[in-house]
Amino acid sequence: MTALLLVRHGSTPWTAERRLQGRTDIDLDEKGRADALALRAAIDAWAPATVVTSPLLRARSTAAALSDLEQVVDERWAEATLGEWEGRLPAEIGPDYAEWRAGRLVPPGGEPSPVLRARVEGAVNDAARRPGPVLVVTHGGTIRAVLARYVGLTADVIEPVAAPSLTAIDVQPEGAARLVTFNVAR
Repeated sequence: MTALLLVRHGSTPWTAERRLQGRTDIDLDEKGRADALALRAAIDAWAPATVVTSPLLRARSTAAALSDLEQVVDERWAEATLGEWEGRLPAEIGPDYAEWRAGRLVPPGGEPSPVLRARVEGAVNDAARRPGPVLVVTHGGTIRAVLARYVGLTADVIEPVAAPSLTAIDVQPEGAARLVTFNVAR
């Protein structure tokens, strides 16, 4: 069994505005850096042996604040593509925003949930074969996809994870998983 420490990146200038980021490559703001450093004690308690990160700058910067280990960058841990909604505010999107949050709608030009889940399934399987515990610094949508696929917690029954926060799962070689902790912010 391998512990995967799934961390959502720290806040960016768009996080405070509630602007949808998707694959837009934005770095952390000062609050995001400070919050990531504050989360480090919780990460250190797990003593991760490996760090895997999304290629997006906000995830890589968070990983650097959380660990001095070399980062393994894996494209499959990137956030879902949000198509025409990237850079937009929920108020601009209207009622479709709530439908998307509940997992019942894909933004125009966005990445469908089955595609995202298949992508993260491969990433989880590869991460679980690395020396563990494995710190995975990624994104809220990606963490929701992992929880839906491995633990059965779908977007319509869970709140989005905080930026930054730790959600840990134990993954067995045959693909079974168990939720250990959810949305720990410090």
